[in-house]
Amino acid sequence: MKWVRIIAAALLLLFLQTTVFNNLHVFGVCHPFVYVLFLVCLPVMPRWAEQLIGFAMGIMMDCICSSPGIHTAACALVSWLKPMLLARMVQESERIVGPIIPQSTGIQPFIRLTVLLTMLHHLLVFSLDAWSWSLWYWVLIETVVSSAVTIGMIFVYGFLLHRS
Repeated sequence: MKWVRIIAAALLLLFLQTTVFNNLHVFGVCHPFVYVLFLVCLPVMPRWAEQLIGFAMGIMMDCICSSPGIHTAACALVSWLKPMLLARMVQESERIVGPIIPQSTGIQPFIRLTVLLTMLHHLLVFSLDAWSWSLWYWVLIETVVSSAVTIGMIFVYGFLLHRS
């Protein structure tokens, strides 16, 4: 039953990302990637499973968006870093049961984990998309603005929808 919920959540976020958020471009610099919510809030599980799920999520985004591995690389990075960061930020990362939300990790670790993983994901996506260091300022602007919007959406999910 747990796996059915995880797959349903992934498909719902992919659907929302491709139908709503991929068409949302504010001033050409805001491209929110809400599917990152899935990777950030994914329950603690064996590392290989988390990386496989992250890779699958990225490859599905690349197939839908016709991008050459950009989302796969970013999702693989997030899935690889998340267990290490979680272990450093939360003393009892082994005891976290259920999704990674403020109630399971604490507010400060949830905020730090979300901001760090989202910023790294967006930085890699926009860097690979630009494929040139001559556009570093544009990559930085897109990363900051898009990350701020995406982080805001993740916080709405984490704080409002999962009140204890």
